[in-house]
Amino acid sequence: MLKYLSVLIVAFTFLACQSDPPQDPAQQQQQPMDGQMQGQMQQPTIDTEVSDDELDLFLDASARAQEVQMGYQQQMIAIVEEEGIEVETYVQIAEGLQMGQAEEDLNVSEDDMEKFNRASASIEEVGQEMDNQLETAIEDEGMSIERFQEINMALQQDPGLQQRLQEKMGAPQMAPQDPGVN
Repeated sequence: MLKYLSVLIVAFTFLACQSDPPQDPAQQQQQPMDGQMQGQMQQPTIDTEVSDDELDLFLDASARAQEVQMGYQQQMIAIVEEEGIEVETYVQIAEGLQMGQAEEDLNVSEDDMEKFNRASASIEEVGQEMDNQLETAIEDEGMSIERFQEINMALQQDPGLQQRLQEKMGAPQMAPQDPGVN
């Protein structure tokens, strides 16, 4: 089942890569975690102190990680396409399997299912290579994987930390709207 979870994450990444306009690296780095966080939103808020220097390191590590991910995403898309299966069909199968549907209930051809399985095996190998490269890229920026993940989790739950990150990135701040002003 873990195989299908990683395949699903990769599948969603494919769709995002094909249909979304480019975003800044920190936002893209957070996207994969967003889906995983939905099931964990009832956990207590993480109380993580993050210094300005750590936030700078996190931004640098996020940018490097995003570069690595984008390169591997293109490889993964190529694998799916080389197998002769549409990316959308691949995603449909991955979602169905993740949701616990039996292969015969997925409403896809046996041929597409075989292509999906071949592509998934190749993608799993590429995914392991990508994970290693991501770790190296993050550590090369001077941050441990554990700390990177802690800060990423804290960003999901701490609006103050999100604001600090946006300020560091130079992103425009959203001002609270006064309902009495038109």
